[in-house]
Amino acid sequence: MHLPPHAVRPDYAGGSVLNLAATLGAHHGVPTPHAPYRHPLPLDGARHVVLIVVDALGAGQLRDAITRGDAPTLASLTPTPGPVTSVFPSTTMAALTTLHTARAPAEHGYLGLTVWLEEAQAVVNLIRLYDVYTHAPLADAGFLAAVPSLYRQLRDRGVAAHVVMPAAYRDSVLTRWACDGTEYHPYAQPEETPALTAATLPPGQPSYTLVYFPEYDLVCHGSGPDSPEAHAELRRTDRIVADLLVALPTNGDTLVVLTADHGQSPQPPDGYVDAITKKVMKTALRSPVAGEERAAYLHPQPGHHAEIAALLAPHATLLTADDAWTGGLFGPPTHADPRFRPRVGDLIAVPHPGHAIRRPTSPAPMLGLHGGWTAEEMLVPVLSARL
Repeated sequence: MHLPPHAVRPDYAGGSVLNLAATLGAHHGVPTPHAPYRHPLPLDGARHVVLIVVDALGAGQLRDAITRGDAPTLASLTPTPGPVTSVFPSTTMAALTTLHTARAPAEHGYLGLTVWLEEAQAVVNLIRLYDVYTHAPLADAGFLAAVPSLYRQLRDRGVAAHVVMPAAYRDSVLTRWACDGTEYHPYAQPEETPALTAATLPPGQPSYTLVYFPEYDLVCHGSGPDSPEAHAELRRTDRIVADLLVALPTNGDTLVVLTADHGQSPQPPDGYVDAITKKVMKTALRSPVAGEERAAYLHPQPGHHAEIAALLAPHATLLTADDAWTGGLFGPPTHADPRFRPRVGDLIAVPHPGHAIRRPTSPAPMLGLHGGWTAEEMLVPVLSARL
């Protein structure tokens, strides 16, 4: 599988968020088939693990924020000594589910915001669970819970498992599966997270807590990751993390790790490509385009593969889904679940930097995107502190 020079391949051999989650779970006794996280973490003797996930905080964005003086708290934490990657596609559905399950996208099946589901014979939005073309709801979503959550496995081993997340996410199908086994601590405003997180560390029982901040991602999408609005939101997050660290006990048995699910890249409005029109979708594709604007999954009609490739080749790197699957883009092939292979179509188009594939079912154009394999999207920070 040949990738362009600018592509950052997910490092499932030890340098990805998959390996980070697997190692944090293994510290509390959860077995994993995956390679351990290769960078050292001060885990010895830690009874409590707190994993903070700042959605969309790429390694480059954090570096720039520290240079600007916007992230003094994050600058004070210990960084990993080498690069760490997200998964592919570099998007929340795939990467955050990996952090919740310690499984690769090819194992848990959440392979993008929208995917082709054989079970429903439709392209389905995996957040809202509806057919993206007809908007009909998915009648039965139980089959999506393909692997056990990391938290259920922790709880089965006597470890208290908690998540501190927005109240709005509490009752979603994804949350009920991916956070199974946890005590859910909802918040209305992220400023509530320090007190909520401190309450999850019982003195007599080992614990594992995930704290999730989605707000930065939302601002980056709407205003762009280089915008004043995004900078302000990251300063806010830094202040909240400072308060959270102060709220936690400092008796030496708590490890705090901060990471992201993916980064964000600025998206010029004139970089959106309208190659997949309604006419093309009706005549040359078997189903609506799935995936992401920065990583599209397509099902060409028989005899139309060359036509679709010609439309997209000036704007994107094209590869067959079979090559991507067997080449380990979605996770180590030895652990990939063949049931999920159809979810990524027959042809994958990853737009060149600055480009995005718009289609009739796309949301309004955004000024920040992710999902592809540029360094801005793929490289994430891992910071730690032993308290």
